[in-house]
Amino acid sequence: MTNNFAWLQLQTSDAKKAESFYGQLFKWTMNTMPVSGGYTYTQIDAGEGSFAGITQGDTSSPPQWISYITVDDIKSYTEKAQKLGAQIIVPVTDIGGGQGYYSVFKDPTGAILGLYGQK
Repeated sequence: MTNNFAWLQLQTSDAKKAESFYGQLFKWTMNTMPVSGGYTYTQIDAGEGSFAGITQGDTSSPPQWISYITVDDIKSYTEKAQKLGAQIIVPVTDIGGGQGYYSVFKDPTGAILGLYGQK
């Protein structure tokens, strides 16, 4: 299904602290894996499969949850968002391993939203 919210991601400067907090609060299972650049990515499972993730960010931006919407053509939706006044924060980026692509933008009101899909 496209154009629906499909994934949530927490970007924080202290991923381990966030994993501990949310794991204890909601009894979520954390599955951490290495990714390129020497970083790790943690998928969150509430018992029925992964629905969110935690990624280590830097201190230049505040910790935040980002919602992702699944689209059928990420490149065209990212371009359309920009034409409609969005500021592209992360251009269309390959997740790797054939998992698809994502982008992140700030809409004209200042809200941040991510897109996920295939090229």
